[in-house]
Amino acid sequence: MKLLDKLDKFKAYAPVVLRLVFLYYLVTSLSSGIYKPSYAHKFAENLTGLGFPVPLFFAYLGIWSVVIGYVLLVLGYMSRLAAIPLIIYFMVALLSYHIPEGHGVKESFSAIVLLLLSVFFLIHGAGKPSIDKGV
Repeated sequence: MKLLDKLDKFKAYAPVVLRLVFLYYLVTSLSSGIYKPSYAHKFAENLTGLGFPVPLFFAYLGIWSVVIGYVLLVLGYMSRLAAIPLIIYFMVALLSYHIPEGHGVKESFSAIVLLLLSVFFLIHGAGKPSIDKGV
């Protein structure tokens, strides 16, 4: 148990590992073209099915809130606030795309994990090192 007791002093730094997951998704999202108009139009079609007014506006709002949210979480700046639009986005993604398409856990895994991580950051914050908490 001494080893585990020694690890207790690093608890505040544990969320940085989870923030690296968001860094990975930030890089892959940008490289896959999440900001391209074709992605926004496809997302808007899904939002239309949910009855969103002005779906293209909300599609762009969702896309850019995710990109900005990822950046804020990676930096650890306003992380609890940044988690809120991410939670909304991934809930909408699950409800408007994954579930209607009949995706199981395997196909929806990224959205589920990012939703749960966003909930974690809403509750816990960014931990250390971050702009919110310092070093």
